[in-house]
Parts: sequence; structure tokens; C-alpha cells
Amino acid sequence: MKDPEHIVPVSDFSTETLESIIALLEASTEFEHMVYREAELDAVWSITGFFLVEGKNSACLKFVEQLHETAHEAHDLVAGGRAAEAATLLRNFLSSTGKSHVIP
Repeated sequence: MKDPEHIVPVSDFSTETLESIIALLEASTEFEHMVYREAELDAVWSITGFFLVEGKNSACLKFVEQLHETAHEAHDLVAGGRAAEAATLLRNFLSSTGKSHVIP
């Protein structure tokens, strides 16, 4: 089990980064943990938002659009104290995309 007091340094939206966030979401139970997870999801949302503005001709645009929206939904779940549901949402997203996307 991951330490929910650890904060994932989010500098991209790679599968590895998302899986680290998912693992910590699954372990998070305290208010402080939720604050950390919200910040991580905010970072994913911001990075994907920047990409959408700058990467309009990218082959992975559809993936990034979906991740941008999913990160927002997961953030709202965490804000409501539903970290496990947010983890499931992100895990289902990765499963549905086949983890075969190209990260710039």
C-alpha cells in the first residue's frame, strides 16, 4: 500500500503518473490526504488544459480531452470525500484507453 501522505510530483499526464495518483487515492482516508489528491488532480487538469490549447494537431487529442474531463470529475469526487470512486473512475479511464496513448 502506498503512503497517502506522499505527494505525487505531477509534471505530465503519463500512465505512470496517473497510476501513482490512483494508488494514493485508494489509500487516502483523511482530510489532509484528500487535499493532496485534489492538488494532484488539479495539476493533471491544468497540464491537459495547456496541452489542449497548444497541441491541437496532436494524434492523442481525443485522449487528452477525455483525460481533462475525467480529472475534473475525479477531483469533484475527492472533494466530496469519495477518493475510492475517483480511483475507480481514473482506473476505468486508463483501461478504456488501453494505455496505448502517446504522451508528448
